[in-house]
Amino acid sequence: MTLPKRLTRSTTLGRGEVFRPSASDDGTDAALIVEGDGVTVDFAGLVLRGSSPDTPPDQRAGCGILVRGRNVTLKNARVHGYKLGIFARDCPGLVLESCDVSNNWKQRLASTTEKEDLSDWMSFHQNEKDEWLRYGAGIYLHGCDGFTVKGCRARGGQCGLLLTTCDGGQVLQNDFSFLSALGLGMYRSSGNKVLHNRFDWCVRGYSHGVYNRGQDSAGILVFEQCSRNIFAYNSVTHGGDGFFLWAGQSTMDTGRGGCDDNLLYGNDFSHAPTNGIESTFSRNTFANNLVLECWHGVWGGYSYDTKIVGNVFGFNATAIAIEHGRDNRIQANRFVRDREGVSLWKNATQDPSWAYPKKHDTTSRDYKLLNNRFESVGAPLKIRETERVFEIGSEVRQPKPAPPLTVEASGKPILASENDPSEYARRFQTSWNPLARVPEIEAPAPLLGVGFPTLPKGQLRGRRFIFVDEWGPYDFQRPILVDRGEGAFEILGPQGRWRLVSAEGARLSASAGSVPGRVRISTERGRVGTTKVAMEYVGARTVDSWGRVTPKGRSVRFGFEKFVAPIAWDVKILKWSVVENPSDVHSAPAPEHWKAVLVSAPIHTASLDKLDFAGYSFAPGLPNDHWGTLAEGALSIPPGEYFLDVTTDDGGRLWLDGKLILADAWKYQGPTLYSVPVSLGGNHKLRIEHFQIDGYASLRVSLRPKNPV
Repeated sequence: MTLPKRLTRSTTLGRGEVFRPSASDDGTDAALIVEGDGVTVDFAGLVLRGSSPDTPPDQRAGCGILVRGRNVTLKNARVHGYKLGIFARDCPGLVLESCDVSNNWKQRLASTTEKEDLSDWMSFHQNEKDEWLRYGAGIYLHGCDGFTVKGCRARGGQCGLLLTTCDGGQVLQNDFSFLSALGLGMYRSSGNKVLHNRFDWCVRGYSHGVYNRGQDSAGILVFEQCSRNIFAYNSVTHGGDGFFLWAGQSTMDTGRGGCDDNLLYGNDFSHAPTNGIESTFSRNTFANNLVLECWHGVWGGYSYDTKIVGNVFGFNATAIAIEHGRDNRIQANRFVRDREGVSLWKNATQDPSWAYPKKHDTTSRDYKLLNNRFESVGAPLKIRETERVFEIGSEVRQPKPAPPLTVEASGKPILASENDPSEYARRFQTSWNPLARVPEIEAPAPLLGVGFPTLPKGQLRGRRFIFVDEWGPYDFQRPILVDRGEGAFEILGPQGRWRLVSAEGARLSASAGSVPGRVRISTERGRVGTTKVAMEYVGARTVDSWGRVTPKGRSVRFGFEKFVAPIAWDVKILKWSVVENPSDVHSAPAPEHWKAVLVSAPIHTASLDKLDFAGYSFAPGLPNDHWGTLAEGALSIPPGEYFLDVTTDDGGRLWLDGKLILADAWKYQGPTLYSVPVSLGGNHKLRIEHFQIDGYASLRVSLRPKNPV
């Protein structure tokens, strides 16, 4: 159909699809502009597409719909293939209803199942100039007081709904799930109601049993002076954090303000790799929430006057952990098989750069622990360096043995018997009622005729069902092969059948079977290059990680691929301390000085089979700043097209067989990923130089095929 560039009056559009790319990612232009006061546009399911479904998600660009005006209503829009789906600035009274902004932009993640890459970490500390736009969004609203976002959907992208300086709005009955960063993000936004939504599997930075840092992903993010919001009756499971609240950089710099008086009631915050609820430097209320199988059920550092009442905790490493808190009330909560129940403490020192502890009393003191129940909890109370804890009415039951826990490589506990799926699922069946009443807390009114958005019937539940690949969390809409260790593989996906197509460097225990199902795969030890298993699925309709649909009954390829190419590294750590430009302490070392550093005596040497460093120094006893790395590597590899991936913090540059192939990373920076395409075959030499000025350091070099199956 023909669609004008601008719509300035109310209209209903016809069905169809319009392909219209956009080059603007900053909200100043879009493929379609809707403007005018009181305008209502019903898209009637019209699809606005900015790029082909075959466009890699990190190459999708531009803005789909830009809104200008007061009391504008958009209904039934379908916006795909952009960096921003819908953007509105200074549009009070905006209504977005039943819009689908799925399968827009998301970054390609560098972390793998074996190793986390620090370049994937998010940073939300500044958004005064809409810096969050760099992360993309299905919907981005700035200054839209009194907005309503209802019945909308955003899946398969990076962020769902982002709000900046939006007050008095409503977020109702939406599905912002299976995203690689945030379901809902709020910045300087207060007095909003967030009710009956799904924010499930908004996660990155997780590999089950290997690492679980979340990389600041979250179902709900509340950042910088967001107060008096109500979050009720939402499903917020399997997020990096379920709910992540931080007072804000201005609070840390001045000691004033915070994200205060928010109410979390009747939400499910279970299965977060890090914290079910994180809330710091603020005053809030958490009542009648379900928090199962997280590292911390509640992490409440520096919380004050906070009420934690009537919640159900279970199978967490620590259910409630609060450092430097004061005047908090923990009442009528139920704790089931957590390793630790309530842990309260203060640290010996605090960050001297924070203004907050200079303006506030940050001792750990004055807690009320009232009528809590602990069932098979390893350590119900763990209290250190805390003054005046009033505890009464606790009920401690130990009818069953303490929780069987093993330990991940990251040091966090997981359930020892989780390989039995039926037993694993039974652990998370509770009598929790999101509408239950709790002492002294007024429950928000639920929407009439709207139930709690529980996970769909048959949906697998628990952290063992969080899978993150290079495009984000797996959404159970396609077949995948999951390595469960020691040759055991699980086949997940919609119901159907699989058959073996080919196996290179591997043998399978069966050549066909059902989905879901299991199979054993043995691989050749010491194999250099790629081990591949290609399988074919036939069954239900499938959707891949780019959003491409395969109809029911059509075959879909999936499988297992592992690339191994050992690189023998000789590593030298070198000291440099000359600051050539005192006015710029973060400048790279001057060329002549760096030449002298490279030929100086190393302060540490090592021979390694992989170059993968992260930390404040690369070896015990080494300095934390002003040092460098010189690493030379040798490898032998089958002919092919590859990427050399380099993550560096601060500066790095790379040579291949004497030719400089990465030069523009030689600068002060946080962990940043650079991917260099190369043609390889036979024996090769690598050389990397790296300098570190201050703070955290990272240096990682890895190789991957350019076109994996």
